[in-house]
Amino acid sequence: MELEDLKIIWKEDNQKLENRIIINEKRLQNLDMKKNIGEFDKLISKSILGRNMALVYCLITLIMSSMVIEEFAYSIPAILGSFAMLWSFIDHLVITKPDYSRISMVELQKSIFNFRIHTSSTAKYDIAIVLIWLVTGTPLYLRLVHNFSIYSNPKYLAIFCLFSFAICILVIAMSRKTYSMYEQKLKEAESDLEKILEFENA
Repeated sequence: MELEDLKIIWKEDNQKLENRIIINEKRLQNLDMKKNIGEFDKLISKSILGRNMALVYCLITLIMSSMVIEEFAYSIPAILGSFAMLWSFIDHLVITKPDYSRISMVELQKSIFNFRIHTSSTAKYDIAIVLIWLVTGTPLYLRLVHNFSIYSNPKYLAIFCLFSFAICILVIAMSRKTYSMYEQKLKEAESDLEKILEFENA
């Protein structure tokens, strides 16, 4: 076999090998992107569900408050708690799901970044709103559903205050853990996409 024939065969084999490497690299990139989209979609879906539930809680609390509207010790705090939930719903309207079928890698990275910043900036307010709603809504719930008046007895009120304090500690601890997990997963997704972009631009 002539040397030129060997060179041609070697070039063909080398080209096939390079094509396989490129195809495999693209497959890996697609898998990484799908993985990051999956993680991001789970987190953003939970946030949208939480946002919509805030509106539901607001409406339920307002309806319950209207049933004892003349008992100001129960109705007014609960109404304030429902308004806090409404504010939370409005504040989180900026959260929207991107169209994953059309979004580019850069746009996905930007969406993850914006969502992470929004979540970080509203975390403390979200925790506070949940606590306000629980503390103001629980006496109303007990009054309507169980006909139990917390404010009629100092002992009941003291127990409720202790219970509220314990719930506040628990909610704060759980919320911090959840938001910390959000932050970590979103940062990892951003980092993975950054590596893919660097590889594509190399």
